Amino acid sequence: MVGVVVGALAAFVQRRKFQQPLSGFLRSAALGVLLLHALHSKAKDLVVDVISLPPLRIQGQPAKAHTQGLELVGGKFCVTARREDARPKRAFLFRTTAERTRWDAWDITPVDADQAVTSLDHPGGMQSDGTRLWIPLAGSKRNGRSLIRAFPVAELVAGRPLTPVFEFPVSDHIGAVAVSIERGLLFGANWDTEKVYVWDLTGSLQRILDGDELQARELGVAAGVERREGVAVQDWKAAGDLLFASGLLRAGGAAPVSSVSRVCWYERFLERDFQRWGVPLPRREGTELAREAMAIAGGFAYFLPEDLGATNRLFRASLAELRERASAAPPRFPRAVTEEKTGGRN
Repeated sequence: MVGVVVGALAAFVQRRKFQQPLSGFLRSAALGVLLLHALHSKAKDLVVDVISLPPLRIQGQPAKAHTQGLELVGGKFCVTARREDARPKRAFLFRTTAERTRWDAWDITPVDADQAVTSLDHPGGMQSDGTRLWIPLAGSKRNGRSLIRAFPVAELVAGRPLTPVFEFPVSDHIGAVAVSIERGLLFGANWDTEKVYVWDLTGSLQRILDGDELQARELGVAAGVERREGVAVQDWKAAGDLLFASGLLRAGGAAPVSSVSRVCWYERFLERDFQRWGVPLPRREGTELAREAMAIAGGFAYFLPEDLGATNRLFRASLAELRERASAAPPRFPRAVTEEKTGGRN
C-alpha cells in the first residue's frame, strides 16, 4: 500500500514540472510530507455517523447513568449503565431505539439474602447469545468480585422485573464479556485487561490469558516491572471465529497525547496462529469513541462513549470501511455482523 502511495506521489511531483530539479533529499522530503499528509487524511476521513437517542428518564424523572456496555437485541439498543444520581448507585439495563422518545429500564443490581442492595453496581460490556443476554456485574474497584449473569431475552418486557436464569461468581472485577455461540465459550476481560478469562457456558473456567499471551495480542495494560502497553478492552463481541474488541490504547503510567481509541478483531483468538487487525478511531468533538460501549451488527460498529443524560447520541462506522483500513487484508466478516437485524417496537 505504501509503495502504491509513494508511486502516485512521485508521479504527482513530476507532473508539477518544477523549474529546478529537486535534489534527492528534497524530493524524499517532499514525498515524505505528502505521504504523511495522505496517511493522516486517510485516518481523518473515516466516516462516522451520529445517531440521536432520547433523553434518559426513569419513572418520568430526568436521570443520569454512566455507560458501560452496548448490544443490539431485536433491532433495539440495549445499554448497561450505572445510575450515578441514586444512592446507593445502581446497575441498570436500558433499552430504546432512535425513533422512540423514552427508554425502558430494569434495575439489575444484585441483592443479598436479606434483599439488601450489594456493592455490585458496575454492569459491564455484554453480549447476547440469541436467547440470553450475558452481563457482568462487578464492584467498582480493581481486583474486586463479580457475578456473571444471563438474562432471558424473551423476558425483556417493559415494566416487568428482570430475573437472571443463570449466574456464577468470579473473584475479580470483570468489566466486559463476549459470548461465542459456536464454541460455547464466554470471554471476560478484567480491569485494564490485565487478564482474560475463558469459561464454558456453565461457568467452568477453561483458561486464563495474561502476560506474554496478552502482549502478543496487543491487549492489556500493566504498570511497574511488568509494564505493558496495549488496548484496555471496554466492550467486545464474538461473531463466528472472530472476536471484536474496542477500547483505549494505554501504557502503564503514560498519559495519552492523541486519540487512543482502537477497534480490533481477531481470528482464532485462543490459538497460537491467531491473526489480529486493528484500526485507530478519530476523536469526534473531543470524544474518544472507544471510551466505553461498542456493538457490532448490521454491517456497522456502534460506539456509545458518553454517559446517558438529557441528550444522548451513538456513533456509527461502517465495518466495510474499517476492514479496508486494517493493516492487512482480514477475512470477510461473518453474516452475523453484516446482516441488518430488525425487531418490533413496544
